[in-house]
Amino acid sequence: MRGQLVQLQRDCMQPGANAHRADNLHMTLAFLGMVDQRRYEAVCRMASRLGEGEFRLSIDYTGYWRRPKILWCAPSHIPEHLASLVMHLWDGLEGCGFEPEQREYRPHVTLMRKAAAVKPQKLKPEITWPVSHFELMWSHNKNGALHYETLNRWPLVGSE
Repeated sequence: MRGQLVQLQRDCMQPGANAHRADNLHMTLAFLGMVDQRRYEAVCRMASRLGEGEFRLSIDYTGYWRRPKILWCAPSHIPEHLASLVMHLWDGLEGCGFEPEQREYRPHVTLMRKAAAVKPQKLKPEITWPVSHFELMWSHNKNGALHYETLNRWPLVGSE
């Protein structure tokens, strides 16, 4: 799946655009911002109790956000398992003192930043993502580039 996302990046590459490194490709479930040690531990306890099952995600189109100049890919349909995972995650995060996101959840994978505008397109074939876990990640600047580091990982139990 990651190889297919990297190939999609190559197919869409533009001069001057910054493609995300292969190991940085991810789909955000909830953005937390800076988290102190106490809240980090609370988030880890909460996340380990989530009882969501594994599922498959079909990434089937690309899109572009003009203001941040981001080219992304996403599912045209949010599977019930993903919607449930995000809802239960935010329920738990509120209990840890986080303010819920006010915008509607729009799952996507950022392919590149500083991209020029492109027309949305359907992907053929679609990219199938078998989702078996979720992670808590820390984003930071490393040597002038955005880098994502996994701090913790939780398995999703069971199958569709």
